[in-house]
Amino acid sequence: MQTQLVICDNLIKIYKAGELETVALQGLDLDVYQGEMISIVGASGSGKSTLLNILGGLDVPSAGRITVAGHDLSRLNEEDRASYRRQIIGYVWQQSGRNLLPDMTIEENLILPQMLNGISAGRSKRRAHELLELIGLATHARRKPVHLSGGQQQRVAIAVALANQPALLLADEPTGELDSTTTQEIIAFFRSINQKLGVTIIIVTHDIAVATQVDRTIAIRDGRTSTETIRREQPINQQQPFIPDALSAFQPAQSSAVIGLPEATHQETIFIDRVGLLQLPADALERVALRGRAEVHLAPDHIELWPAGMGEQIYQGLPGNLANHSSAVIGLPAHSHRETIMVDRVGRLQLPQNALEHLPFSGRAFVRTARSHIQLWPVPMAANDFYPTPVIQQ
Repeated sequence: MQTQLVICDNLIKIYKAGELETVALQGLDLDVYQGEMISIVGASGSGKSTLLNILGGLDVPSAGRITVAGHDLSRLNEEDRASYRRQIIGYVWQQSGRNLLPDMTIEENLILPQMLNGISAGRSKRRAHELLELIGLATHARRKPVHLSGGQQQRVAIAVALANQPALLLADEPTGELDSTTTQEIIAFFRSINQKLGVTIIIVTHDIAVATQVDRTIAIRDGRTSTETIRREQPINQQQPFIPDALSAFQPAQSSAVIGLPEATHQETIFIDRVGLLQLPADALERVALRGRAEVHLAPDHIELWPAGMGEQIYQGLPGNLANHSSAVIGLPAHSHRETIMVDRVGRLQLPQNALEHLPFSGRAFVRTARSHIQLWPVPMAANDFYPTPVIQQ
């Protein structure tokens, strides 16, 4: 069983400037397991950088709970926070000028963070040489950053981040200033150190080339984790796909909703928190116009969201017929009253309690669109290296 290294529970961050308040994180939930390599994507202003700053000990949450390698980041004092940054976290920035000191040699750049962490000069130098061997630049120890290529500088930056053997490596757009060929080399190097050293890596990126190479891609929308995309163990065109009768009218997505990962090689799910809050993908909202309200229907193996008023035609004879049920909150009978849930303009809604009790979603669901409604399918709990492989069961 994999160990959770990062746990974010209902994380909230509010920035205040005078009387103005900006909510950067709005109840974000995230689990990252030890040894994973994941990417975080999202539009500008979605909360990616705020999350990375909190994980890196550079900022503190306004509310909620966050633990990294057993450290409760909301309770650390300044001294403990500085120690956390030195010992637990490695950071790689997009700009090489933030990663390396230009007046020091590569070897000196690798020794400095260790010396600041109290490591002896002898041990620091030995570790620096080990890292230079790891990144393939052992002959460049005496060079300064200006004499290295962009890709070499970024490899040294990764080595500097690894100098104190951190549990978690954070990378903020590490390939943003690199060409496509060098980007592939750097991502391959991230994967190599992830596998060789077992270090957990979180990469914030806008680059689809990066997202295709990680274990999971987490999309953030409006300060909340919205979707999760996982690489398929086998591309769909090489599998014998099973398509249930209930899905025969579906319009399958051709790519993931946020960064465009192809559905042939990746499976996308949405997050559902413990009280049923979720955010529907934009493409599902475009295909089925809910117009602010939806009726929830319980089928034996999935949940359906119908535009308000349209679901009445299927009450009779539908598996999981609601006619004998009552409303979720006040108990009004369903045969004489119609209950709807609110759906805001960006697709956020809260499933009623009876829907959560009906099916074990375990925090994630597949979203599929039929001709007139949206369906939510649970993600089966199958064995995998980190998370279940999402396959809809018959």
